[in-house]
Amino acid sequence: MKLYVANTTKQRHIFSFRVLETGRLRQIPIAHGSQMLVLDNASREEIDAVIQHHQVYGLVDSSKIDQSKSFVGLCYSVDKPVSASVIEKTIRDNDDHLTRNSHGRRQASVAALDSSLRESGTGYDGEMEFSAEQAKGRDDNDDAQVVNEKIVTEKRSKNK
Repeated sequence: MKLYVANTTKQRHIFSFRVLETGRLRQIPIAHGSQMLVLDNASREEIDAVIQHHQVYGLVDSSKIDQSKSFVGLCYSVDKPVSASVIEKTIRDNDDHLTRNSHGRRQASVAALDSSLRESGTGYDGEMEFSAEQAKGRDDNDDAQVVNEKIVTEKRSKNK
């Protein structure tokens, strides 16, 4: 049996695991957007051991990625390579997940700062404006998503 692992992130990943029989550590570099044959002529037990170890860290079966509604960093396939269309779609979906998560984190950060300033006793009464702007994507591609948003806190009335 064979085990293929695909890297659906935008950075290089070193896939590490121990060989069951010898306990020897193997490290296989996987470039972003590509895949590697990690195990060749392996038993089902060896493949299952590697998969189970890495599932804790987010390794996903490539046939179940459409069911996943979260970021997928690595995916695998047994006996056949992960299809290129699955890798491409997952990379696009990851961009959407990261964009949505970053927006939520910016909002939470501004809300926490606003709350902290209100409770600090400095006389701050609200009305903070936070701007985030990114002119181009990481790869400077035309289709890269850009960030341009303002988050505004509102002045609260003193009546409680």
